[in-house]
Amino acid sequence: MKKIAIISGSVRDGRMSHRVSMYAHNYLTNHKLAKTEILDLKEYDFPLFNERIMYQSDPAPKTVNFADKFREADGILIISPVYNGGFSAALKNAIDLLYTEWKHKPVAVGSVTYTATPGIATIQQLQTLLLKLEALVTPSLYTVINVREGFDDYGNPTDPVNTEKFFKPFAEEFLWMIDKV
Repeated sequence: MKKIAIISGSVRDGRMSHRVSMYAHNYLTNHKLAKTEILDLKEYDFPLFNERIMYQSDPAPKTVNFADKFREADGILIISPVYNGGFSAALKNAIDLLYTEWKHKPVAVGSVTYTATPGIATIQQLQTLLLKLEALVTPSLYTVINVREGFDDYGNPTDPVNTEKFFKPFAEEFLWMIDKV
């Protein structure tokens, strides 16, 4: 069975995008599509890195743990909040921690907003960055708007049918890409 690491990209108190990370985890697990693990950047609480892990002389255990889980995954699903039209500094920090590990790694990106404005620009920014790192990025977009109304604190959707209608093709394309690598 495929192993997918879901990077939950917000570290703010009261964050909403983590709800979508939990939904993705539950969906992929409950449908027996993949083994998943959420790599929650809030729990990792990384310092601002001044060097990639491969050049750190004595990386912290949590940094090694994150990198190991990343490497073990067949694919990476990033769920990003939209911060001022972009993605979080915590997510950029975590992406920059790694370098060679991104090469040929299948990656899918979703964005989450608490307003009615979709985070398409945030996804495009992340896709551009990840393509520069030579990741294999799915072209499909997955955006969640009005997350507060759409998901509870545990990642359960208020409208399961419509939520699955948008997530399922995104997940299927991502899983297809993983199978091709």
